[in-house]
This record gives sequence, C-alpha cells and structure tokens, in this order.
Amino acid sequence: MHLRQSHVRALIQPWQGADAIRAAGRKDRYAFKLMSKTSPSDKACVLAAVKMSGYCLKYASQQLRKDKEVVIAAVRTTPQALKFALAPLNQDHDCLKESGLWDLAPENVSYARDEHTILSMKFSLTKESTEYATSFALAMKKDKRFKDFKTYNPHVWEKDSCDPNFTDIKHRCRGTSSTCGLQHQNLDPITQRPRSTSCWRFAFRFHQEESKDSGGFMIQVEEGAGLGDGQKIETEMAKEAKLKVFRTYTDWHYVEGEHM
Repeated sequence: MHLRQSHVRALIQPWQGADAIRAAGRKDRYAFKLMSKTSPSDKACVLAAVKMSGYCLKYASQQLRKDKEVVIAAVRTTPQALKFALAPLNQDHDCLKESGLWDLAPENVSYARDEHTILSMKFSLTKESTEYATSFALAMKKDKRFKDFKTYNPHVWEKDSCDPNFTDIKHRCRGTSSTCGLQHQNLDPITQRPRSTSCWRFAFRFHQEESKDSGGFMIQVEEGAGLGDGQKIETEMAKEAKLKVFRTYTDWHYVEGEHM
C-alpha cells in the first residue's frame, strides 16, 4: 500500500458540530447539570459526573483535577478531557494509557508496517489548548491504514529544553548533537534513546531521523490559527532531515474522532 494524500484527507473529515458541550448527548447534558448543582470539591459527585462526561473535569476543583482516580475516570469516558487534568497528571503514564493515547503494553505491540511516522501538532494537554490534536492522534490509532504504523506522539512524553523559551525559532537548537545544548542529558546511557530529561527538539529530531531511515513520514496537523511556534521549528528540522511531510488543515476547534 502506498500512502496518498487522499488517505490523509480521509482521516480528517470534520464533524458538523460547533463544540463539545453543545453537541453533548442526553447523558452529557445530565452530567453538566449535575456539576452545576454540586460543589466542585465533592469527590463523589464529581466522580459520578465525569463517569458520564469527562468534560465535567473542567469544572472540578483544582484539588480534584490533580486527583488521579478522578482524572482516570474522566479520560476513560472522554479521552480529550485529559487537558483539564493538572500537571503532572496531564502527562501521567497511567492516565495516558487509560485515555488511549498510549498503548496499555507498548512493549507488546507489533505493527504491520516497517515505516515509522511522527506527529507534529500543537500541544493539546492543557486547559487553554484546543483538543483537536488529541482527537487526531486517537483517530490515527484507530484508522484502518494508520494504525499499522508505529507513530511517535511527542505530547505523551515530558521533555526539557535547551531553549529557555522552549519554542523560540531564533534559538540555534535544531535537535542535532552540534546544535543542542543539553547533550549530557539527552540519551539514556543504556537504551541510547531519548528520555524525560532530553531536549524536546533533540527527541523530536531523533524520531524524525528514525522515520526517515525507515522510509516513513511526518504528519503535521495545522489548526485554524496556523502552525504553532514549535511546529514551525519541527518543519525546519524535517527539511534538514529530508523527511517527507503530509500536512492536514482544519478550522474546527472540536471534532469527534470517528468523524475525522
């Protein structure tokens, strides 16, 4: 099978809905009503609500938004609700696994294709961000074509940066040994792969090179406001690595995964 632009377009057909709350079904509306009548600190009521609609996590108290039991209950119902969890739970391995963004047992997963893919997306695991990138990543994991590729999603890995501003395109780092300022902490001494202390640009470039060597590609998800600053850096690094890039476009802030 050869990957064509039509395959990428088919993945991102938008659902004709404006936002999550307005499009919520009867169970979701009941959950929002329940949240409106209870204290955001009442764990029992919040648990009942998020089990009906994970979006209710948005209205929970800060204490409950960093309660692992509550967050896991929310993302089991609504994976996109992970953005409402407070750090570090928004990138916690167990929460990511329960949301479906990370395989339950990644060491046991095999893929039908040898090529590796890499996602370039705006960060979607904070309250202020859109959830489109999360929905896109989930849709890729379920898509009949793309699920056959081992895909690197940078959002599920916490990383450092040699750039104090993280996404300053003028900073010299392009993820290579000669440009990155965190060489001493980029690679795990045993696996010789990126780790949580790695510069995010180094880790991303590492996976770009891995994708290129396997005959793979990068999928870049551009939202309505244009590419993010980090995505612009990832584009430059892809050019340097001579990695093939497919870019998708959307002006929707919310899309159901099955309609992408």
